[in-house]
Amino acid sequence: MDTKWIKAYYNARGLQWADQKSALLFFLSEVGELAEAYAEVEGADLDGEENDLLERFAALGLEADEIVSRKPGWIRNNDRLRKQNIAHEAADCNMMLSVFMESYAKLSPDDALREKMALKLGCDLDELVTFLGID
Repeated sequence: MDTKWIKAYYNARGLQWADQKSALLFFLSEVGELAEAYAEVEGADLDGEENDLLERFAALGLEADEIVSRKPGWIRNNDRLRKQNIAHEAADCNMMLSVFMESYAKLSPDDALREKMALKLGCDLDELVTFLGID
């Protein structure tokens, strides 16, 4: 995700940009929220093992949330009591992964993925679009 959108959103909400460690913890918290939302909405289609796994992710997400919540300037905006929205939770994961990557490597997750694809395919980054046959 383009971090200019995230930075503008943070500015509009009066939020501060997270350092890499905090951004990673926020990301893990969001993964827990996504796991919890998915289990709640799609729970009937999960077997016991899958449900247990998502419960553990949700619990670990809460743990990450507790750690990062002690950081000054942190704002909790999801009380986990309202109706679950899988798309919004996935979007939060995308946002926090993007914040982490920007803070850690000055790189978007999309750019990192393109670099990895080019490496795995044995081509230069500027040849990747042609190699994959995309416009």
